[in-house]
Amino acid sequence: MRKSNKITLLKIAFWLGAITDALAAIIMMFPEFGTYLFKHENVVSTPEYRYALGMGAGLMVGWTVLLIWGSLKPLERKGILVITVFPVISGIVLAQIYAVSCGYIALNNMIPIWIHLTVLSSYFLFTFIKSNKLNNR
Repeated sequence: MRKSNKITLLKIAFWLGAITDALAAIIMMFPEFGTYLFKHENVVSTPEYRYALGMGAGLMVGWTVLLIWGSLKPLERKGILVITVFPVISGIVLAQIYAVSCGYIALNNMIPIWIHLTVLSSYFLFTFIKSNKLNNR
């Protein structure tokens, strides 16, 4: 695979991550949208809940910006993709598993998200490995 193709794959990875994070931030900033999307009725919009979501949304927006920044120099910043998978995505999935196990969100509502995150993580790791082969040549 040519260097330009590998750079393109990395840029796509960064932008897919940025879009995913931006959508997650919107859900966190507007929890009513998340309630509609995940079809759960357990939302109690207390100040504590809003505070936690606001903190998470700030971090999610920051990670969105970080991924966009990574796309500007994808070869030099490709390590961000691995950090996004471990611990960011894996931590999010663990929190989602907890929510399902507590009955907060139904399993069938989380499966599409888990499929998306699995495909996204696999793509991140694939592009990271492919771009490392470029550096070793």
